[in-house]
This record gives sequence, structure tokens and C-alpha cells, in this order.
Amino acid sequence: MKAKIKLQNTVENQEAARLIRDENRSSSHPLAISFPDQAADILFESDLIHIPETVPLELITIVEGQAKKQNDGYIIQPADKGKTINLHLDAGLVAELNEIRQHVMSKTQHDIILEIFKKGLDHYK
Repeated sequence: MKAKIKLQNTVENQEAARLIRDENRSSSHPLAISFPDQAADILFESDLIHIPETVPLELITIVEGQAKKQNDGYIIQPADKGKTINLHLDAGLVAELNEIRQHVMSKTQHDIILEIFKKGLDHYK
């Protein structure tokens, strides 16, 4: 998965696009630049996109990915995705988990938190 950002293709944004291009030129992540929709937008795509601090983040539309602040600007990276794992549990643990599930099924979240809080206070005394 790649990070994607776009800027509207205006004269002011072309200078910002050049700064982004130059910032990423020395990066180990190649930056693909394209002009979709009859060159109405400037689209950047890479595994990791560096945005220098001289480019305001308000000019940029993040198409895919998430922005993280750094001391020299921002980094746009692909959004984190969850991973599916297969977990094999022994019978005793499965029985205990089912018992907990049955216990909390009939209660509200408030009741459960209150019960845990009271047990914690009793344990602390």
C-alpha cells in the first residue's frame, strides 16, 4: 500500500510541489508524480512522502495514508492496517474466556467498570 497526496494545480501550488519533489529526491522511497484529470491536480505517490515544513499542510489533500508530524515537516505514510492471526488456545483458557463472556453479557459497560473499580479498591485496602 502506498501513500498518496494531491495538490490543486495552481501556480502557487506548483512551487509547493517542487519543494515536495526536491525534499523526496534524496529519499530511498521513489516518488511518482502524475497529473490526472486533465492536469487539474498534481498527484504524488510513494511508500513514504516527506513534506517540508515550508509547505503548509492545508494545501495538501491526503488521498491515502496518514500524516505524522516531525521536527522538519511532515511524513505521509500508508495507513496502518490490522492483521489477522490464528490463535490456538488450550481448553482451560477457552472455558475461562467463555465464563467471562457470560458474566459480562448481561451487564452494561458502566456496571463492569464499576465492578472492576470496586475490586481494585478492595484489593488496595
